[in-house]
Amino acid sequence: MLRGFTTINYWADDLDAARQWYQELLGVEPYFVRPVEGPPAYIEFRIGDSQAELGLLDRRYAPPGASKEPGGVVMYWHVDDIEATYAKLLAMGAGEYQPITEWGESGFVTASVLDPFGNVLGIMYNPHYLEMLETRSAVR
Repeated sequence: MLRGFTTINYWADDLDAARQWYQELLGVEPYFVRPVEGPPAYIEFRIGDSQAELGLLDRRYAPPGASKEPGGVVMYWHVDDIEATYAKLLAMGAGEYQPITEWGESGFVTASVLDPFGNVLGIMYNPHYLEMLETRSAVR
């Protein structure tokens, strides 16, 4: 059965531009680039508390018939300050996809943007994520 998030891939026509944009956003360099020499076809970052993998893949490897339009699934990344993160994404040239939205009184808040390469990038303040992180830390 499903055990947990491992990797998310975002498509880009200009992988060098995508690499630079995500390096600036994440504040880290990719740990994996293939091929090593010449123009990259795949670039991967490990980020966050669980070192989740964010991959950038040349759009030429997208499945046949894959839409270039955003839609369908939104994968949310937990952030501690959703307002600041959302503002940074917009300042970096991302476009609004979903504004900051509070979901009742439970503390869950979401937003999403379109990165400059047409991918939906979801961000979320998620109390459950923080609870699980604290539980894992207490067990260690």
